[in-house]
Amino acid sequence: MLRKFAHILGRVLLGLFALVVAYGLYAAIAWRDIPTETLTQKYRGGDLRFETVDGTRLAYRLEGLPLKSAPVVVLIHSHYFNARMWDGWLPELADDFTVLRFDMTSHGLTGPDAKHDYSMERDLTLLAGLFDALGLDSVALVGSSLGGNIAFHYAARYPDQVEKLVLVNSGGLKREQSSRRNASAIPDWFHRVFYFVPEMAYRKFIEWMVYDPSVVSDALVEEFHDMFRHSGNRKAEMNRMRSFDVGEPAPVLAAVKVPVLILWGEQNPQLPVTHVERFETLLVSSPSVVSHIIPAAGHLLPLEKPRLSARLTREFLQAGSAP
Repeated sequence: MLRKFAHILGRVLLGLFALVVAYGLYAAIAWRDIPTETLTQKYRGGDLRFETVDGTRLAYRLEGLPLKSAPVVVLIHSHYFNARMWDGWLPELADDFTVLRFDMTSHGLTGPDAKHDYSMERDLTLLAGLFDALGLDSVALVGSSLGGNIAFHYAARYPDQVEKLVLVNSGGLKREQSSRRNASAIPDWFHRVFYFVPEMAYRKFIEWMVYDPSVVSDALVEEFHDMFRHSGNRKAEMNRMRSFDVGEPAPVLAAVKVPVLILWGEQNPQLPVTHVERFETLLVSSPSVVSHIIPAAGHLLPLEKPRLSARLTREFLQAGSAP
């Protein structure tokens, strides 16, 4: 009986191994990289442009009122997403502002950094270079999640260039348990694991970040997966995660000297709502800090509550301006 059981178990294990190998071969073909040109044609929508800054070609979009004819608001997207996550904000902003949004390196249509540098310093250098290329000397900065982290670092570094700052579920604060040590230990080859992750797993990841999973459409998941598969993005994203360091946010936030709006999803599973009070406490040099905690919302306000979060932002940006 034991010999029969061992024979059956062996056949089951062999079958499972064959399935794993078959899926691996399928995934290696089905989830291969997508060329820049293919994705550019598929997701061109809007005023898509490219600007080379210090060797890196940044994909960006200019919408709303013409450049130099209106105040400029810059939208910096969340980690893992791209500039198109702000599509739902355009109806609230396009009539009053020039709206600039771009794909950061390792994301979207921008792709890998030419110098393979994904540090905060590099992010700030590229953003400053894009502003220089477009002749921008005064902007309002809006950042979601990682984009918020970049935004408040930029506002602290260039106080004369930033008029107002909006932090949307912003990253950048140290948590009690930091993952940096574990992230830095990820081996160089680990990005290849992403080639075998099914699209369903990306859907579950996005659904985890939101309060109402029904906002996660098939089109959103497809785009998320496509952009992750942009040539070089998977390895670049792994390098970004391995090199990420939140640093010491307190002195940076203390150097922010412009009005700040904080928007937060009350049911944010990634960054708890208690971070709002921490930001308020650390923004000691800001002349005003206004906070809105939005119920029935998670980590992705531009996707979950686009009209409300955009309206609150527009009202904040226009407050105190001439009629």
